[in-house]
Amino acid sequence: MTEQKVRWGIAGLGKIAHRFAADLTQHVDNACLYAVAARDEQRADAFAQQYQAEHAYSSYQAMAEDPNVDAVYIATIHPFHKSMVELFLNHGKHVLVEKPAFTNTQDWDDMKALADKQGLVLMEAMKSVTFPAYRALRDFIQKNSIEIESIEAAFGNWHEFDVQQQIFNPNLCGGATLDVGVYALWLYADLCQLKQSEIQPPSVSYQKHNNESKVDETVELTFTHGIKGKIGASISQDLKRVATIRGPEVEIVIQDKWWNPTVIDVTYKGEHTQISHLPAGGGFEFEASHLSQLIIDGKSSSDFVPHETSRQVIALMERSLKENGFSHLLHASHQ
Repeated sequence: MTEQKVRWGIAGLGKIAHRFAADLTQHVDNACLYAVAARDEQRADAFAQQYQAEHAYSSYQAMAEDPNVDAVYIATIHPFHKSMVELFLNHGKHVLVEKPAFTNTQDWDDMKALADKQGLVLMEAMKSVTFPAYRALRDFIQKNSIEIESIEAAFGNWHEFDVQQQIFNPNLCGGATLDVGVYALWLYADLCQLKQSEIQPPSVSYQKHNNESKVDETVELTFTHGIKGKIGASISQDLKRVATIRGPEVEIVIQDKWWNPTVIDVTYKGEHTQISHLPAGGGFEFEASHLSQLIIDGKSSSDFVPHETSRQVIALMERSLKENGFSHLLHASHQ
C-alpha cells in the first residue's frame, strides 16, 4: 500500500470490469487502480489507458507476480473463478471475486482455507449488501427488534436465446440460478442471518422457454420454514423489480432495481419513513472502499459480506440445481 491507499488490480476486462474501474477511480478515496490484466494485450492496454492504470498485463500470472498489487478484483465469468482466486491468493493478493464466488461449496471451502492460511481477505462481490441504504435498513431492523415473517424478491430480465452467450451456455455454468438468482438468495440469507432464523432447503420450480435450452431459464424458490421466502430469477422473463419484506408491524419495500438499494420505504407501526442514499457512481465504489478499508485495518473478513453467508448461498444454489437435473451447470466443460 501507498499512503494508506490500496493498489488494485483487475483480472478480466469485460463490461462489469469497466463499471468497477469507473467507480474505483472516481469515487474511492482509500484505493487506486494500479494494474489490469487480460489475455488480449490490446484490450489490456486500452483498458489501462482509459482508466489510467499504471500497468497493463497480457497474462494473469504476470499481474499476480507484481509485488505492488495489493488486491485483485476478479471479473471473469464464474466458471474460472477458482483458478483465478487460487492464483492470486498464492501470490499474496487480497481477493474480491464477482458473484457467485464459486458454483459449489467444495471450491468455496478450498479457497476460504487458502485465504486463511495466507492471512488474506477473500470476499464475494455482492455489492447490494454494501450499499449505505441497505446498511441503514439493517440497522433500523436491529435497533427496533423488528420481526420479519416473509421476504419476496426476484431478479429477472428478458434475453434473446443464444447458446453462445454465457448465460445460456451449459458448458459455462449458465442459467438463472447462478447468474441472477444469487442476488435474491443473498438478500434472503442475509436477513435470516440478521434475525437468526434457520434456513431450510426450499421447494424449487424451474421453467424453460426454449426447447434447445439446457440451462435453468426461470426459477422460483419457496422457503416455508422460519422466515418465509419467495425468490425468483430469470434470464428469459422480466420480473418485478422491487423487494418486499413483511412482519406483524412492518412492511418494507426496496424500490426499483432493489439489488442496487438506494430508496427503501418503511411502514412501521403505521408510520412511514424513507431511507434514501443515492450513490455517486454505480455502487461498485461501496464494495471497493469496504474491502480496501478491511486491508488497511488489518482485518481478515467482512461483516458486511460474511464468509458464512457466501457459503450458505452457494450451498442453496448447488443443492437446488443438483436435485432438479442441472448438476451439469455446477462445473465448466471445455469440450
